[in-house]
Amino acid sequence: MYREMYVSSDWVKFVLDRPMSAQPGSQFNYCSGCSHVLSAVIQQKVGMNTRDFAQKELFAPLGISSFNWGADSKGLSIGGWGLQITPRDMAKLGYLYLHNGTWDGKQIVSAEWVRTATQKHVGTDSQLGYGYQWWIYPSFGAYTALGLYGQTIFVVPELKLVIVTTAALDGHDEIFQLIEKYIVPATQKT
Repeated sequence: MYREMYVSSDWVKFVLDRPMSAQPGSQFNYCSGCSHVLSAVIQQKVGMNTRDFAQKELFAPLGISSFNWGADSKGLSIGGWGLQITPRDMAKLGYLYLHNGTWDGKQIVSAEWVRTATQKHVGTDSQLGYGYQWWIYPSFGAYTALGLYGQTIFVVPELKLVIVTTAALDGHDEIFQLIEKYIVPATQKT
């Protein structure tokens, strides 16, 4: 489906025209195209390109100045993939959420939104739950942003811990194993 969407002239229309595979709410199915529709919703709501909005309201306050963010054929920032930032800047996003949306004493993202987004709203076919654009990792009370090839922002609020990886892996299982076996136990000993 990604290839078909990628070559279509209107990605949002392509996603919205797809038939439902199951009754809404009855089955989990991760959908990057649906995240792209969210980018369109943001752009419509704020009256500016999602990239420009993120740069003004999120990246600039966090000191993120160097990034690349792909766009579809209509110029809409890709929601679901295509944002390239440094590992340090990935950590800033994790740190922002760890601190309930606050950065340098300023509320950047609503604390209520952070709490809501990082709670499980639906189960998946794995050990993870899913919130609002965050995967929920229940064994540590953690939440994680997962990207292609092992790009990960893993937040463990109880330990005040943010872990970032940019490993070239097909999946995240190896990263989760490293976090469970070495990183979390090492932080619990201090």
